[in-house]
Amino acid sequence: MDRAIAASGVVVVAIDLRLSEEAPYPASVQDANYGVRWLKSRAAEWNGDPSKIGVYGSSSGGHVAQLLALRPSDPRYNAIPLPGAPNVDATVAYVATRSPISDTYARSQQAERMKRDAMIENNRIYFNPWETIHDGNPQEILERREAVTLVPLLIMQGALDDNVLPAVQEKFAATYRAAGGVCELSIFEGCEHEWVAKPGPQTDRAREMVKAFIGRQLKAG
Repeated sequence: MDRAIAASGVVVVAIDLRLSEEAPYPASVQDANYGVRWLKSRAAEWNGDPSKIGVYGSSSGGHVAQLLALRPSDPRYNAIPLPGAPNVDATVAYVATRSPISDTYARSQQAERMKRDAMIENNRIYFNPWETIHDGNPQEILERREAVTLVPLLIMQGALDDNVLPAVQEKFAATYRAAGGVCELSIFEGCEHEWVAKPGPQTDRAREMVKAFIGRQLKAG
C-alpha cells in the first residue's frame, strides 16, 4: 500500500512502532505521535506541506492511527520530546484505514468466542493493565463524548472478516458521524481481514480507493 500511494506522487514515510511484546499501550501511539511531529518538522525538506499530512494504517496500525487522530494533543501520547521542534503538534489532516481495530473490547470478545489464544494473549500483553483496553478504545472514546479531533476518515472493511466484524465497523462509522465527523466506510465483498496482502481486483480497488481519498483531502485543503 505504501508503494501504491507513493507511486501516485504523494510523499510516504513508513515508521516503525513498538509492538505489544516490546511495550504496552500507549507506547505504539507515542511512537506514531512522535513520527507525525518529526515528519511535520522535516516536511519542507521533501517539498511536503506539514498541514496536509495524513496517516494510513491497517488492523492494529489502523487502531493506532485512529487514536493518533482523535487525541493529537493528549499528554500521554505526546510523551516523547522532539528536540528542535517543541511546538510542533501531532494533528493530522485525514486518516485512511484497512480493517482497523475500531473497538478494542469488541475485538477481544470476538477473539474469546473464536478461541484464538495467540490474539487473546497479545491483547493481555498490549493492554497492561487490562483497564487500558477501555481507555484506548476509539469506539468508547466517542461514546464517552470526550473532547476529540474529528478528521476525515476512510475505513475499508472485508465482509468476511471474523477478526473485526463488519457490524463493529458500521457501528463505529455511525458513532463517528453522529459525533460530527466525516467517515467513509466501504465493505469489500468476499474479503477477509488481510485481503490486501494478496494481489487481486479487490486489492487493486483498495489501493485506488485510498489514493482517491487522499487526493480529495489534498484538494479540499
